[in-house]
Amino acid sequence: MSDKIFCGSGKIIKTQYGDLTKISFSQKDLEVLNQNVNNGWVNTALKEKKNKVDGKPTHYLEINTWKPNERIGYTTDEKSNEPEVSEIIDDQDIPF
Repeated sequence: MSDKIFCGSGKIIKTQYGDLTKISFSQKDLEVLNQNVNNGWVNTALKEKKNKVDGKPTHYLEINTWKPNERIGYTTDEKSNEPEVSEIIDDQDIPF
């Protein structure tokens, strides 16, 4: 498992229209986001801090670095991204 990557901060502000989540990014946070772009996207999770201080941010963002594992023995058809049946079933593996 890779190290966790954090960026930005957030705070819940109560308004007359309901709660508002205010998120702030520094220049360094934006650089971290840019370094973690994968296929044009960066996935993050907004998490609440355990030890909150009045007047300070109550939340933070963690970059989701999860990537799917490649399935061994499978190839994909470039047009449909589906595994090819010929790669999944080998005639010699069939018992009849």
